Amino acid sequence: MDRKKLLVRILLLFCCVHTSAQTVEIVGEVEDAFLQVPLSGVRISILNPDSTVVVDSAKVVDFIDRNGKLLKVMFSAVVKAEKRDYLLRATRPGYGDVWKPVSVLLPENRSVRLEEPIKMRKERNMALNEVVVKATKVKMYYKGDTLVYDADAFKLPDGSMLDALIRQLPGVTMNDGGEIFVNGRRVDELLLGSRTFFRGNKKVLMENLPYYTVKNLKVYEKQTDKSEALGYDVEPRKYVMDVNLKNEYNQGYIANVEAAGGTEDRWLGRGFLLGFTDRWRYALLGNVNNVNESRHIGEHGHWSPATMPQSLLTTRSVATDLDYQSKDKNVTDNFNADFTSSDTESEMRQRYEQFLEGSKPMSLTENRNESDNWHLKLVNRLVFKKPSYFDFTSYFDYDKWDARGRSGFEQWDKDLTASMRTNALSEGRGWAFCQESGGTFNINKEKQWHGGYSLFFRYSDNQSWLSNRYDTWQTVSQAEDVRYNASDVSKRWTNFSLNTYFTFSELWGKVNLLTGGNVQFSGDRSHDYLYHPDTLLLASQLDMLTAITDPSNSYDSHQRNWQYKVYLALSQQASYSIGDSPLKIMYDQWRIGVDVPVSHQSLDYKRGVIDTLAHDTWVFFTPNAAFRHMSKDGKHDFRVGVGYNCSPADLLNQIAYRDDSQPFVVKEGNPGLKGTATTSANADYTRKYGTHVSLWHAGASFNYRHRDVAQSASYNPVTGVYTYKPMNVSGAYSATARFDISANIGEKRYWTWQMNADANYDHSVDHAMLAGETESHVNAVNTTVLHDGTYIQYNKDAFNIRASGDIRWRHSEGRMRDFETLDALDFNYGLSARYTLPRIKTTLSADATMYSRRGYGSAELNTDDFVLNASLSQPFWKGKLIARIEAFDLLHQVSSTQYSVNAQGRTETWFRSLPHYVMLHLVFHWNKNPKKGGCSGSCSNF
Repeated sequence: MDRKKLLVRILLLFCCVHTSAQTVEIVGEVEDAFLQVPLSGVRISILNPDSTVVVDSAKVVDFIDRNGKLLKVMFSAVVKAEKRDYLLRATRPGYGDVWKPVSVLLPENRSVRLEEPIKMRKERNMALNEVVVKATKVKMYYKGDTLVYDADAFKLPDGSMLDALIRQLPGVTMNDGGEIFVNGRRVDELLLGSRTFFRGNKKVLMENLPYYTVKNLKVYEKQTDKSEALGYDVEPRKYVMDVNLKNEYNQGYIANVEAAGGTEDRWLGRGFLLGFTDRWRYALLGNVNNVNESRHIGEHGHWSPATMPQSLLTTRSVATDLDYQSKDKNVTDNFNADFTSSDTESEMRQRYEQFLEGSKPMSLTENRNESDNWHLKLVNRLVFKKPSYFDFTSYFDYDKWDARGRSGFEQWDKDLTASMRTNALSEGRGWAFCQESGGTFNINKEKQWHGGYSLFFRYSDNQSWLSNRYDTWQTVSQAEDVRYNASDVSKRWTNFSLNTYFTFSELWGKVNLLTGGNVQFSGDRSHDYLYHPDTLLLASQLDMLTAITDPSNSYDSHQRNWQYKVYLALSQQASYSIGDSPLKIMYDQWRIGVDVPVSHQSLDYKRGVIDTLAHDTWVFFTPNAAFRHMSKDGKHDFRVGVGYNCSPADLLNQIAYRDDSQPFVVKEGNPGLKGTATTSANADYTRKYGTHVSLWHAGASFNYRHRDVAQSASYNPVTGVYTYKPMNVSGAYSATARFDISANIGEKRYWTWQMNADANYDHSVDHAMLAGETESHVNAVNTTVLHDGTYIQYNKDAFNIRASGDIRWRHSEGRMRDFETLDALDFNYGLSARYTLPRIKTTLSADATMYSRRGYGSAELNTDDFVLNASLSQPFWKGKLIARIEAFDLLHQVSSTQYSVNAQGRTETWFRSLPHYVMLHLVFHWNKNPKKGGCSGSCSNF
């Protein structure tokens, strides 16, 4: 028999041994296109036409004769036995990728053999003026239900961190708070190697992990530890972004140090160390700065005047994170320690003009505060997954503070002039200890019945002091009234909760039963003593004021809240698979439940002539229902849910007290006040695609507030006093809709386009005063907001440019006679660009944005602010040392003054901030990793 035919038959026999009747094998050969000889070291992948991965790495066999000569290279890949089309991708270092369509036409056959070998050609790297032309890498693709971003496909300047990489990912956005959204869906946690990092603090990882260490980022729904331990889903999965490092950085350590100084006496210093062993991961972080700034040049849409810092902050912090995982991954322990010391300086001036009939009262407020704060937090979480799940978490908080502040307030009109001067001095400490334990175990292994519990405890203590002087001058009577107040406030909280539950799987066919109970207790013991001395005293002199206490504005309060809740839910699970994997992802296809909370409140309250022991008990029924449908391949995901929720009113607000400790502000209780009640509904649909369009997402929600709490207000123009009282309102509702889509454009995928659109309609019901009146009335305001944000980006090698725009239109109309319909438009547009010069590797970055507002009733609000930022960075010593200079708000266009106008008045507010400065950074990176091959121990690797 011919040797070639014999080899083919042997391979077919070898590949079909483990093949069932439900699968088909794709078999073929690989060779060099130019030499026409077998080619080893090739990776074969099978993909769907939408580029989702079916077989990530096929089996490849090298056939070698006795003399060591390579006779043939053949591969086999197992796919489902169904009529469909596939894409075959062949990759090998030094060779260009080869794509070939493959069709399974007769699924009853056991194999499909390619008639021609896969012919691969070497890449031609042509140096033309120092420009290297190479094949384009795929930036993202789906592997089952996991979205994978290849970090090597994104070229960033030396010295870039993980946050710069995440901002370049198609379909990914980040807000000012560091939250990550993938096509509109918020990422619950940022993981490192599938493990939590710094208790889920995303910014620590994003701002300190060098991007060059990252292999890929995966976005998927991850099982909780409890579900993983039991072997099936008992809790909703988390939507996570998992950062995976390159193999050479998974041992040894990575470190970087940064120092910076700039104009306006700005400075910064920080260091970061991340290390790995076979079982341990350790991290150490230190940071000292007075910058109070976390935004970076090149971020678009985060430099608007409204986002400018409103204080000067000096921070000193150190933190460590130790993470242990046993070899079988059944035991994990995470210890985290965090110490932060901060000094805050804030200064504010506000001018307010009120619209009343016949007069326009004016007020001016000035505040200046300084505070020193210490915070220490220790957290340890020990988890056992086998033989039963057990979670033991302990943490300890310690706070120490020293605060000083002073403020001034002046209010005047044609008949009255009033002023207030305030001094505050406080120092104290507080602590909290929490012990939370939880466990889950299978009662019936056949039906997977299981139960669980958790325990929680916290205690804290806070104190503060305040002293005021009030001056009132009546123009008509020429009478002056001077008052002095000093107050001593103390609050202590105790919280405790115990939760137990049991789940009975497949109790009636495929229907599961979840039942359990919850006990919660919270205790609040507080006092507020008000004194009237004859001068403005400091808190250190309060011990002499016992004889001049104001009994009507001093109180002792001891409030205790108990809640007992029983809940019952029925659900039925369904599953979907990841590609051709036999693994089934379980989820609740439908769920119907009801919570029955029983709330009991008691309040021991003494204030002046009031000495009462109030108590009340409420019983609520809060039903909920949800439905979810996933297609068998996980590409279509539809969810809908509805629920009803209610809560009782705070007993303190139901006491008929009157607080006039501040002469210009009076607070009253409302014995007839009731709690809140809300019905909510939501729907969500996600469609996943392949490489060219990642996915699109649409969602909608509706909330109806049957009963809510608002603050009614009245104003006395003779005395200048405002009186506030909580009142129930009803009938408010809101509806939202959102659509997100992102796409790669062009065959080379250099272009990326993304759009995020949303709409909101809010029917708000509140209390407001009519222009010219002094009593508030129930007012309904309808507000429609339409928003669309989009960008288009070109990214090729070291050059990146992005054009973006954002527009938000707001239409508001009210039922009150004096409400002026508002049609306001906020929009911004701009460019951001980055380019690295090829030979010297100097990186230039800049972003320029115009922020505009139109349609507001005051000319001060209809502004145009052009913000220009730029930076220049240069690597030295093979990229280990980075020098970078940054200039923020080069044209000095950002103002620290904000304006607001409504039917009641006009407000102008100034904050002390640092809108523009120039800063020089020096960053040093290094890592130490085990040597490959013959190297023993650790080797430096830059």
